Amino acid sequence: MTREEIFAQMYSTEEVYPPPLEAKSALLEVTIGCSYRKCRFCDFPRDGFSIASMSEIARKIELLRLVIDGNPRLHLLGCNPFCLHTQQLLSILGMIHDRLPCVREVSMYARADDVLKKSEEELTLLAQAGITDLHIGLESGSNAVLALHEKGETAEDIEAALYALEKCGIHYHLTAIPGLGGRELSMEHAVKTAALISRHVPFSIWCIMLKVWPNTPLAQMVADGEFQPLTPLETLREEREMVSRIQLNMPCLYVDSTVLQRCSIIAMLPKQKESMLKQMDQLIAQEEIQQS
Repeated sequence: MTREEIFAQMYSTEEVYPPPLEAKSALLEVTIGCSYRKCRFCDFPRDGFSIASMSEIARKIELLRLVIDGNPRLHLLGCNPFCLHTQQLLSILGMIHDRLPCVREVSMYARADDVLKKSEEELTLLAQAGITDLHIGLESGSNAVLALHEKGETAEDIEAALYALEKCGIHYHLTAIPGLGGRELSMEHAVKTAALISRHVPFSIWCIMLKVWPNTPLAQMVADGEFQPLTPLETLREEREMVSRIQLNMPCLYVDSTVLQRCSIIAMLPKQKESMLKQMDQLIAQEEIQQS
């Protein structure tokens, strides 16, 4: 088989969605879709949710052996495969280490409540078994914004999950969504998200500008006048406010490839924070000139 034929047999969908930090990671599909599927802004619910059988995962691991090329990092695909029971995850990790001995680091997406459903002992076992990184959908540090979008978690839940990961030694990466509060909650979204981030030690922050997907509850809220989306310029102003308030003592990679729907910003916080703010100011000024 060619590499293309192998990859075609490994994945159930034409597109896979690893976070930017996992661009060079090997990818193993273990779940499809999200186990929660209620966030108003998200279009993943249309995909449903399914868990691959252990025999199917074993088959995909054998295919991955043919193309992994010694890659030491593996990302488990799915919107939140950390929702799987601890014993399921341990069994999958056992197969990975048995058949893919080059793998030293395993990462995946997780909801905060996936973390909170596991005991400290379980989290420690998973860390010892090779889970090194979780990508957590923070989205916002504002309870009002989280409730508006039926996130199913509070800011306090998210913080409790982050503290639990810090205690057991699993690194975490946070995803935030500029514009998620709309016009009404924009400042609260920026201020409280920055405050929550500043109380913790994320290894990276990935920002994705809010997109109103068709046929989602959020799209209906917009149509009904219940939610006023920000323009790309307003979103950048909000994000700039958030970044200005983030105070971190440990190195943290900041990535946003959706700025003004055409630009990318990458910086290492806190060292490059001021230069990033200047870049944002330049983009804001240029956009204001173009719109005047």
